[in-house]
Amino acid sequence: MSMIKGGAAGFNSVVYFSENFSSEAIRKNDGTINIEVSRRKIAPKFERTISRIPFIRGLYLFVRPMIVMWKIYLIVFFLLLTFLLLASRSSERISGGSSLSLFSTVVEGIQHHFLLLAAIVLVAFGVIIKLSNLGKYHGAEHMTDTSYNTLSSLDISDVDKQSRIHAHCGTNFVVFLFIIFFILSFFVFDFIALTILSICLGYEVFLIQSRILVPFYWLGGFFQYYLFTSKPSKKHLEVAIASYEALLKAERDL
Repeated sequence: MSMIKGGAAGFNSVVYFSENFSSEAIRKNDGTINIEVSRRKIAPKFERTISRIPFIRGLYLFVRPMIVMWKIYLIVFFLLLTFLLLASRSSERISGGSSLSLFSTVVEGIQHHFLLLAAIVLVAFGVIIKLSNLGKYHGAEHMTDTSYNTLSSLDISDVDKQSRIHAHCGTNFVVFLFIIFFILSFFVFDFIALTILSICLGYEVFLIQSRILVPFYWLGGFFQYYLFTSKPSKKHLEVAIASYEALLKAERDL
């Protein structure tokens, strides 16, 4: 069983974490790689308890980042709300024969269909990732972990041959969430209840990792490949490998 519990990519960095440590490798402006390994705080008892409760754990995992980074989420919510209000006013001034009638239709769709809004946000986020180094570091993060788990190798030539698609990427969780949201929307009409059920069930399905769900993982892999990762170069792989090696060393020296 791998000591690595997860990872994340930044615009110039890759982070991996294990049960005991967190390791972050950052590519500095001068081209050097700075590595910081820190001891992870022991999770509060109530968090450890929640992580063992089916359905509840998915909802907590989804809500926890909002609690920790509430200022960022508040800003995003404010920007989305402002966009919808401005778009609504603009659509009221657009006549049916206007060349902007398509925009009006999209705005109306967003106002009445949460999935459309969420899809637009995800696609916009994906475009930002593809056009920046974030996608390359995200790909490097996946490829490094895959190389170690399948080949027990962190040689850059081996890492470079791996797929950017990873079965444990959070993108797959989002895919399951969307699918379950769509299915339940025919039976559950309360938006809050529908959202909560979709998160809870989506996370449990995400944890199953069953062959029966392969088609859905193909869909998640499609989004990972074309939206949320890009082909990394040597410099991106070097950062991911440095972070991974530092974390393994910290765990072995414990």
